[in-house]
Amino acid sequence: MEFYQMTGFMGQPDAVEDEDLSTALPPLDKATLLLDFDGTLVDIAERPEGILVSDEVSDILDRAMNRLNGRVALVSGRSIETIERFLPTFRGTLIGTHGAEIRHEGKHENTIGLDHNTIGLLTRLAEDFAVLRPEFLVEPKPSGVVLHYRQADHHGALALRFMESLAMAADGFRLQPALMAYELKPEGVGKDIALKRLLDLPMFQGTIPVFAGDDLTDEPALELVQEMGGTGIKIGQAESVAKARLHDPAALLKILDDWLS
Repeated sequence: MEFYQMTGFMGQPDAVEDEDLSTALPPLDKATLLLDFDGTLVDIAERPEGILVSDEVSDILDRAMNRLNGRVALVSGRSIETIERFLPTFRGTLIGTHGAEIRHEGKHENTIGLDHNTIGLLTRLAEDFAVLRPEFLVEPKPSGVVLHYRQADHHGALALRFMESLAMAADGFRLQPALMAYELKPEGVGKDIALKRLLDLPMFQGTIPVFAGDDLTDEPALELVQEMGGTGIKIGQAESVAKARLHDPAALLKILDDWLS
């Protein structure tokens, strides 16, 4: 796959931005709200730890938990430990590291077995590579490792070739392209897979899912919820399967505020 394809900017987006989306969302008593974190609820930062979580985000999540009787889940590529640090008061479901871990009703567990030896080796190799290119940023994760090139977008093809070579050498792992990053994660892990499991739980069964996400990693989940009769919302301007689109996290927060009122 070519570099321009892996970044997710392959042409003009075909979804239409809908500022009146709140009126088209399902009734609150029938809905489940599923949200990505970075780039969806909060603006992307130059470094992962540099994001700012506003009081508005916490307020929206609290209101959603109350109005939807707890049927709210954050579905992130970050670890659950990291999300909890940024959102210490959120008591809803957390799906972390693209579905490799889940916190539901206070219980935290891995959804797959993790090869910690291989994960540690891949992380060390990525860190050694980044020493040669200090513009790159390595983000270790419980299930793999991410190489960010947001501060060196002209070296994106180099990042791709390196991470591709690691993926080819590591049995049981695959390359996951993201916006300005490449991630190595276990095969069989994905946000769509995690959401299928979640929506089969008793408290979510029969509800209409609403999912918002901004990244390539969100595309399978956006497609899934639309196939289930729900609403997929793309945040940003990258190409997407989503039938609805909003410009940025601020626009999403406004829509959610109107919907929950």
